[in-house]
Amino acid sequence: MKPSIHHVFAGLTAATLGAGAMALAAHSNPTPGATLAKQFTAQDRAVFTHGFHTADGLCEVGYSQRDLCFESSPLESRIVKGEPFPNDMYPLALEWRAALAMPQKADHLKTIRIGQTVALVDRETGVVTDMIRLGETVQAVSEQNSLGG
Repeated sequence: MKPSIHHVFAGLTAATLGAGAMALAAHSNPTPGATLAKQFTAQDRAVFTHGFHTADGLCEVGYSQRDLCFESSPLESRIVKGEPFPNDMYPLALEWRAALAMPQKADHLKTIRIGQTVALVDRETGVVTDMIRLGETVQAVSEQNSLGG
């Protein structure tokens, strides 16, 4: 049987899918013995971009590498660190490309996004263990932390 162009494309497709699966597996399988983060860090916040242009105009905050703009939502105010995630809200996972850019978190935590708020939620208890309000400026967050908030 003589190979055709269809065989070549099928081979390229299989190789591409395999490489993608390996990349995702590498991110989801940490180095043995590594301690995974249980809260957000400055490195997590640095993944997101403030004040960038998209095809639709100026974006206040989002993930510029993939042209993702995060609009604020009135539901964000209902998410409280240390409290259960509201039962009547569906916790949507953070867009996977942005999640891959962040340092990996402990397996029992799920990274979610509602509007401009990114939160870590314990998968078993549903409690919000940490959160980042991306719409807040870095200066406002620093001032809040220095005030003990």
